[in-house]
Amino acid sequence: MKVIKDLSTEFDLLSALLYKIPSRIEKGDQYVGSALNQCLRKLSWSKDPNALKIIFLVGNGDIKLGPDDIDRVTEKLVSNGVIINTVYCTVPGERKAIRGWSRLAELGNGKMSVISLRNRYFDRLNGFDLQRFRALNRKFNNTYLHYGPGGYKRWKLLTNEDNHIFITNTEGYRYRALYKISDDYQKKNFSWDLVDLYYKNPVGFMDADRKLMNDSCKRMSAEKLKGYIVYKKYERKKLSAMIADMVAEKELKDRINGKVIEKSMATFDIVTMHMLRDLLVARNITCPVY
Repeated sequence: MKVIKDLSTEFDLLSALLYKIPSRIEKGDQYVGSALNQCLRKLSWSKDPNALKIIFLVGNGDIKLGPDDIDRVTEKLVSNGVIINTVYCTVPGERKAIRGWSRLAELGNGKMSVISLRNRYFDRLNGFDLQRFRALNRKFNNTYLHYGPGGYKRWKLLTNEDNHIFITNTEGYRYRALYKISDDYQKKNFSWDLVDLYYKNPVGFMDADRKLMNDSCKRMSAEKLKGYIVYKKYERKKLSAMIADMVAEKELKDRINGKVIEKSMATFDIVTMHMLRDLLVARNITCPVY
């Protein structure tokens, strides 16, 4: 059992780690109880009594294999306010174990969904200029001016994750771009980006090591560097608006052409979003329909 990444808001880092997992399925035993025990003992769950704490357990096979008592572990998680949702992956000729996954979701105050490993992803572009959108996103990424010991690595992580998702899921690529221009991401990267640092402290760039900046910033005077940061700041705002407009235009065109239907394909992203939406709606939090 291995914890790949503890709970955090480092979205890009988690994404990079997940992409390193080989996308192959091998025959073997699944120790569900041990996995849940790792979640109980090794994840830094929030202490906030209003926090929504959720596990999405994904897999198939007999849930009772392994040394850990799954009922006892589930009881401990529930007593800590953790909800356990299960996603059962069907494979040809194997459906007996599904009852165990259904019971586990019930004991964990969650829900169970079923997905097929044979579902094929598709994206209805409906005339959307994906290459122009990608060019805008690349320009947006170039408004980030990395600095500090891990700055370049962090910027490279940002661009690599865009490339990963573009290849595997162009619809996800659009939603990732929307995430990057949202309040959840903007102005949060001041530890490695000079523009976000400027928002936090307009003179903070003066203390940054020039040797650890990108090439365009290294030899600038303080006055020129400040002007360059401000230019990139406003360029980022402009590109953010253009990215948002392209997505909004596509969604409007889809509605006019009657192409909008609630996504019903039972893929991992869809079933987990539906589970999450149901939990949030139960707490009187308004959620969009996907």
